[in-house]
Amino acid sequence: MNYDWIFAFVVFAEHLNFTRAARQLHLSQPALHVQIKKLSAAIGRPLYRRAGRALVLTPEGRRVAAFGREVQDRGRSVLEELRGQAPSGPVVLASGQGALLYLLGPALRRFPKARWPLRVLALQGPAAIEAVREATAQLCVVTTEAPPGDLVAVRLRAVGQKVVLPVGHRLANRRSLRPGDLGGEPLVVAPAGSPHRTMLAQLLRAGGNELNVAVEATGWELMLQLARYGVGLAVVNDFCPAPAGTVGVPLAGAPDTIYYLLRRGGVTSPGLEAMHELITSTVRA
Repeated sequence: MNYDWIFAFVVFAEHLNFTRAARQLHLSQPALHVQIKKLSAAIGRPLYRRAGRALVLTPEGRRVAAFGREVQDRGRSVLEELRGQAPSGPVVLASGQGALLYLLGPALRRFPKARWPLRVLALQGPAAIEAVREATAQLCVVTTEAPPGDLVAVRLRAVGQKVVLPVGHRLANRRSLRPGDLGGEPLVVAPAGSPHRTMLAQLLRAGGNELNVAVEATGWELMLQLARYGVGLAVVNDFCPAPAGTVGVPLAGAPDTIYYLLRRGGVTSPGLEAMHELITSTVRA
């Protein structure tokens, strides 16, 4: 494979637009098109396709782009090592907004950002996993029932659930709540189809109740604030802090949510290892 074509394809994969990618590469649009066409022919598979008016990568295209990013990162690291320079490549971490705010905060604060640049991507589970697969992120922290077999997984922590409700609510003084206690209560819930909403619906249904949806919201922070405003009760991971004017009461009987740290095998750098160690030690603690 021609590496000039691969590196040009990496830029195209970031933009999925020939005009913008060609401008960044200082090439003409026809020249870039020819390079990607030759790369596709050399591999023997299409690397992108048209979906309506947009361009999307094929599975083979995503793999080639990930390979190109890894080669670029490794090449930069080798040159810096040979020149006696400190590694300069950024450490890229992907996770959901709630985990970034409430679970990974200590690791993010302690990471030596003056030594290695840090880039954080707020992506939900499946998108964060794909970012690691495609080498647009080096690490991700996600919840999953079974970590993907193509990535290296470290189990970090099992978290329970709690109900966040206003201090004046009739259930606020309870030491714990059971799913049956939520019957008929208006709830702030995640959008339909999300794993958390599915879990909550199954939990209530087992106790003979159905979800009473007050409002749908995405992200722990928004759900917590809506509970604070009295819109409804919010069931959230137990590491989320209850906002002022509310209390968090443990929800007994709810299944634990397991957080994993995922990375690609065979990829390493001093900054990556430092972040890996920080996340592992602080989240487990």
